[in-house]
Amino acid sequence: MALTKTALNLWTATQPLRFLGINIGSRMSVVRLPSGALVLISPIELNAQDCQMLNSLGSVGHIIAPNLFHHFSIESTQKLYPNAQTWGVAGLTEKRRDLLIDQQLPSSGSFEDTLEYCSFNGFKTLMPNGIKPANETVFYHRPTRTLILTDVAYNFDKNNTLGTRFAAKVLLGSYETLMPSRFEKLATRDKAQVKDSVAQVLTWDFDRVIPGHGSIVETGGKEQFETGYRWFLA
Repeated sequence: MALTKTALNLWTATQPLRFLGINIGSRMSVVRLPSGALVLISPIELNAQDCQMLNSLGSVGHIIAPNLFHHFSIESTQKLYPNAQTWGVAGLTEKRRDLLIDQQLPSSGSFEDTLEYCSFNGFKTLMPNGIKPANETVFYHRPTRTLILTDVAYNFDKNNTLGTRFAAKVLLGSYETLMPSRFEKLATRDKAQVKDSVAQVLTWDFDRVIPGHGSIVETGGKEQFETGYRWFLA
């Protein structure tokens, strides 16, 4: 893992991930709270060197599974940081009965009045085994005006492989722009719930957007997010 400083008290790291044969990668976000506690959003697989880097930044206090899909590295992260509190979204304890979740994330709230969050309701995607809800929680790091997403929008661009770029253009329909894919638009039937969630997100004064897959949008992210969801809700 290569931990990259994205902004003050905010870092990201990625690892390879293939989905339906497409190399989409997976990103973890790390937020340092005013107390010095670290929040790991969508953890990836960590080794001893990774832990050393994280320990130099602060003490891992919170491990978060931000939706019903990004939970595969939670257990291994718990073993590395047994004193951290693990948070999951609604439905995760039923899906992963083997996984110890300390608390379910409320529909909205914040960590130390610094990292705000809210549920992104109604959003679903088309998986090989049918239409599945994401039950995602999205985050807003107020000090750096950064929106942190997992699967509710992607940003594949020239930084991705040729195969991923082709898939993004032809299959996903979301190349070089921050937006969900055709799969989510097809699967999501309750657009009213999504519309309300989008409205809540847009009350946040963000500029940067960190998606779970694809490139980070360093500036103009709010406009891109709003435009992408205007297409999605149409």
